[in-house]
Amino acid sequence: MEFLAEFHPPVVHFAIALVIMGVLFDIAGFVLRKESLKHAGFWSIMVGVVAVWGAAITGHQAEELVEHAIEGTKAYEILEEHEELGEILPWVVSALGFFRLFLFFKENNLLFIGYLIAGLIVSGAIGLQGRIGGKLVYEYGVGVKANQSPSYYIHEEHEE
Repeated sequence: MEFLAEFHPPVVHFAIALVIMGVLFDIAGFVLRKESLKHAGFWSIMVGVVAVWGAAITGHQAEELVEHAIEGTKAYEILEEHEELGEILPWVVSALGFFRLFLFFKENNLLFIGYLIAGLIVSGAIGLQGRIGGKLVYEYGVGVKANQSPSYYIHEEHEE
């Protein structure tokens, strides 16, 4: 199932965007009293739940491919942090999705405000997870094909 690792970057970007936009649509719908925006929020969150599970599954596969290559480095510590949060987020986003599903069928303004607060917290956690993943790729080059062979860099240094 290593081929799933290749799908982690696009799936994770959908997960981040769908959940955060779902909460933002719901906030806008609540403030502006627009049911169309609330419906957009509902569907974004529902699809976001699926996308977050996809991100967790593909992320696990991606982690399996790189963890041994970076063991004992600062990047490995960050990868472990990313993995730990990645194991929790699908459950938290699913709980948020069930909360939103309940509110879809049973409107209650006070509970909706609670959902929006929870949604902002979950969005923050997803943003943090994205930042950690971005740090792995953009600061440490984890998962970048050119960076998968340490001998490549050692060889390049000696040629100069």
